[in-house]
Amino acid sequence: MKEDNIIIRKENDDDGLDNFNYVKATKYGDNLDLMACTNSFKKGNQKPNCKKICKGMYINTVTNEYIKAKEHINRGENFRLLKKSADNLYKLIHANFYKNIGYHCVLTYRNPPQNTDELYRDFKIFWQKIRYYYPDMGYISVLEPTQKGVWHIHLLLKNVKGSNMFVSFFKIKQCWISGYCYVSKMRENVDYGQYFRKKIRFDNGLLNLYQPGVRYFRHSRNIKKPITFTVNKTEVMDKLVSKGGYKLLNQYSLSITKLDNDGEVTLNKIFYQKYKK
Repeated sequence: MKEDNIIIRKENDDDGLDNFNYVKATKYGDNLDLMACTNSFKKGNQKPNCKKICKGMYINTVTNEYIKAKEHINRGENFRLLKKSADNLYKLIHANFYKNIGYHCVLTYRNPPQNTDELYRDFKIFWQKIRYYYPDMGYISVLEPTQKGVWHIHLLLKNVKGSNMFVSFFKIKQCWISGYCYVSKMRENVDYGQYFRKKIRFDNGLLNLYQPGVRYFRHSRNIKKPITFTVNKTEVMDKLVSKGGYKLLNQYSLSITKLDNDGEVTLNKIFYQKYKK
């Protein structure tokens, strides 16, 4: 993948993590990711030389030089960040909707909204009504446009306290007065995280409809985030991977280089191992 003068190459790597004593582990549902990178450093030993001072403006703390961030007309132009959002959504779904216990809901419009601010306002009113009937409900919402540019909302709903919950179509219909809705239990054989993540790709022209500041997904406060921690690699392999019944699914590395007058300069290399129960 290439963006401006930054080149990211995905490579097969069978033993990349063998050279690291500590790795960053992330648990979400029945998944476990291990990651380490070549320019990692211990917290407190080094300070970043770039600090954000306001929106779109940074300062180099070494040279005191002001740096203006590149402006994007839409989020589709900044594909790397949008792809990262999709990856975070994938982990968030697997962390909260383990074994697809919950409901899938789609909210559409009878009359298309003029902008996403109107959509956010309508959803906020909708959610306030829903919480009256289901005080223990949590959600993950995904904002998507149709081919005609009309926005709709995908919702994954669950009882955050773990008990079974029946979601009534008529209650959803009563609370969403802006248009139509679809409600069903999550299907056992569908990977909803992958379903949304695979839509973020270069050839998807609908990504240009996401204006700067428009979030690809949102979630309620009672939705739990994936667990991330730094751990000794030997310890995590012996105590977590082996005893937890995890199996290796994939391992690879990402080489991040930058083009300048002298050719390619390596900025970082990140190694990954992905496991699943």
